[in-house]
Amino acid sequence: MSYYPAMIASAALLTVGTAYAVYEHAWLPAFALVHGAGLLVLWARGERAAHRRALALAQRAELAARPDPDPPLAPHLQSELQRAWAELNSACCLPAGLSHHTEHDPMFCSRNRHAM
Repeated sequence: MSYYPAMIASAALLTVGTAYAVYEHAWLPAFALVHGAGLLVLWARGERAAHRRALALAQRAELAARPDPDPPLAPHLQSELQRAWAELNSACCLPAGLSHHTEHDPMFCSRNRHAM
């Protein structure tokens, strides 16, 4: 259990005590109180960092304990997808590749440029 919020609250109380000591011109207690507050803040920061590291390690352990997800596509679908991309890249224009060479874009089709 992390108790760094209580440390921060304690440091705030020490700071208030420091202000009161300075108001009463008690410099030695003010010096001690301000350094005590600083040490509490540093300790609280270390505790917070340790708490965050522990949470991250617990999350990593939980993720490592899960089974591996299935591949996004089965191997036969991956080969079919590679073949489809090769066919689409070899097409003269995008509408031709999508329509199995039945439609062509007159502005960008290389087949129409060769015919001109």
